[in-house]
Amino acid sequence: MTPSTSLNTVFRHVLPGIAIAALLVAFDPLDVRADDRNPSLHGIDTSHHNGDIDWQKVQNNGIAFTFVKATDGLDYLDPTFTDHFAAARKAGLLRGAYHFYETNDDGAGQADWFIKNVTLEPGDLPPVVDIERIKPPVKGDLHQQFETFLTRLETHYGRRPIIYTGPTFWEHAMKDHFPGNQLWIAEYGVDQPTIPVEWASWSFWQYTEELSVPGVPTKVDGTYFNGDHAHLRAMLIPAK
Repeated sequence: MTPSTSLNTVFRHVLPGIAIAALLVAFDPLDVRADDRNPSLHGIDTSHHNGDIDWQKVQNNGIAFTFVKATDGLDYLDPTFTDHFAAARKAGLLRGAYHFYETNDDGAGQADWFIKNVTLEPGDLPPVVDIERIKPPVKGDLHQQFETFLTRLETHYGRRPIIYTGPTFWEHAMKDHFPGNQLWIAEYGVDQPTIPVEWASWSFWQYTEELSVPGVPTKVDGTYFNGDHAHLRAMLIPAK
């Protein structure tokens, strides 16, 4: 996931040797500063572009959660999704799956495609929808189609999808819509990300696309969670 509006990348190396116990350290969810960033709830997102991942090594090096690319549009399934998704859970990471939303495709159809390919179990993170570009032809019902997508996934999984986006795209295309969703903001090279007017704060912040993590053969996107372990647990898919 790399919004076209992203800034230059920073923070290129995950802190080495973080103990697993550090994943449980709480910190103020509204106080994540450049000089005091707490890595205890640090995550990554992956796709086939990241190659063959050693998920146990990833978990052993302090990564707490991952979002794995599942689908795109109406008919694309990432070829590594099934293996990555299963292996991440086996290694002990909290895991989620994301869909890349194509604005020129039907919202209900995209939701059905994601649901067909992604089984989220109790204890998994909510579904994520990545919306970061307008693809022609431009339709006048973008917001209605997107709401249909969100509602369909919420009905199926029991959790409202997390919205992943960049601040410039959202300002131009989606401003003043969809308040109340969890926000995953992507912005690099800043002390704090820019928060669209719909939100008071962010839930996740993708702060770099060039993180080095043992177990991942390529650079990978790095994300902070804005809360402690209890906050993260509270948003997981509930038992039915």
